[in-house]
Amino acid sequence: MAEITFGEAKIKAVADLMREDERVVIISTGSQGEPLSALRRMAYRDHPQVELREGDTVVFSATPIPGNERAVNETIDRLYHIGCEVVTPRDAPVHASGHGYAEEVKLMLNLVKPRYVMPFHGDFKRLRLHGQLAEAVGVAPEDIFQGDNGLPLEIDERGARVGEPERSGMIFVDGVDIGDPSDVALRDRRMLSADGIFIVVATVSEQDGQSVAEPEVIFRGVPFVEEADGLVNEIRDEVEASLERAAKEEIREIDLLQEVLHDDLAEFVYERLRRRPMVLPVVVEV
Repeated sequence: MAEITFGEAKIKAVADLMREDERVVIISTGSQGEPLSALRRMAYRDHPQVELREGDTVVFSATPIPGNERAVNETIDRLYHIGCEVVTPRDAPVHASGHGYAEEVKLMLNLVKPRYVMPFHGDFKRLRLHGQLAEAVGVAPEDIFQGDNGLPLEIDERGARVGEPERSGMIFVDGVDIGDPSDVALRDRRMLSADGIFIVVATVSEQDGQSVAEPEVIFRGVPFVEEADGLVNEIRDEVEASLERAAKEEIREIDLLQEVLHDDLAEFVYERLRRRPMVLPVVVEV
């Protein structure tokens, strides 16, 4: 029989203990329903090491931060789906705040005796109340800075002051480019993601603008019923009719032809599908 050292025996004992589910306690992140938190992954059976089972008890020792209620409720619902018993502060006194009370904040300010105070973390109500606490213990109002997004605080040997506002907010990253894309680009991307795109290639005569070949219709990401072939044929007919009307009105400019096609096809597709996919007409002159 192989000799088991103290270290190996201890590891084996811990491993044996871990096999008894009722003796295992896991302290985990995820009480706010964060998408990548450990508890969220356990609830959706996506955690690589932990698998929750029917009869397990999950204790939420936190109250949902305003705005997180939906994510927290979704996590709790998934836990019930597994068969877990869920305990929240509504069910038992399991939550203790990690935030200091007003008198504790005052005590900290009296001990530290800061030259400047800049409340942060929280909504404007809490920022203002925090500033009032600092003023109550003797900090001058002009030395209390209530910040805002894009409002810098400049600190140097002369002291602290509010600087000129800077641009702030969401930053779009598009590939390797950083910055705000144009509104048109965002609108087009939303349209593509929601309703897809129709590309129509029409070939017209340079002489009279009449169609000289069957229009080609290409669509991607367009959700509609099974009669795809029938719809494509109807679109071809609409293209032919639109080109014929344009020829009678002597519209020869390619850009104008494409604009006419776009308007006619967009209206036709909406009438048929009740959707607004992007319509991209291409006119080839021969």
